[in-house]
Amino acid sequence: MKKIAVILFGPPGAGKGTQANLVAEKHALIHFDSGKTLRSILNDPTNQNNKTIQKERALNEAGVLNSPDWVLKIFKQEASKIAKAGKGIVYSGSPRTMYEAFGDAKSVGLVAHLQSLYKKGNLYFFFLKVSPEEGAKRNKKRRVCEICGTGVLAASNITTCPICAGNMKVRIDDNPEITKKRIQEYNTRTMPILSKIRKTGIKVLVVNGEQPPFKVFADIAKKLS
Repeated sequence: MKKIAVILFGPPGAGKGTQANLVAEKHALIHFDSGKTLRSILNDPTNQNNKTIQKERALNEAGVLNSPDWVLKIFKQEASKIAKAGKGIVYSGSPRTMYEAFGDAKSVGLVAHLQSLYKKGNLYFFFLKVSPEEGAKRNKKRRVCEICGTGVLAASNITTCPICAGNMKVRIDDNPEITKKRIQEYNTRTMPILSKIRKTGIKVLVVNGEQPPFKVFADIAKKLS
């Protein structure tokens, strides 16, 4: 099967991580969970004395997007490693800013970088359409495993991870006030990316993200096929 790169856009609570896992499984792709990747770096004990990391951690915990130049450098390096290994990739939650997506005169953005790695015709963009109210409701109920990081939406009564039996907890950035800030950040800094992507001639495929997850995945799979 040809190597492809899939990018899933959507507001907080749209189910991007769930769908990325399903797409990765079906098409033998590497799921690059942007949020999980950043949190693993920001919360690594070996980085506690790194002033840059601690500054970025403070931004993350406040619900503010991390510095685009710092994020872009990390994500491009990881994309290159995955492509070099002969694997396709699916993103959940990246790129999040215009700079991350398109770069500037000095730095190539993630979109152009992926086009160079996978070719333009093998790059797919999906927008999971979910209302702010639905996204906020889902985030309020989301739980994440302390051990393996598995996330479960709309499951406030689940206390044990279905994968590793670890303890399920509320993510720091799923606090209602932080969620509100994240939605504001998404609307002002991420949504404009979609318009510019369309202007480059790349089609953005819209999927109703408020359906049950299996139906959302069926729509994505149909469009990919």
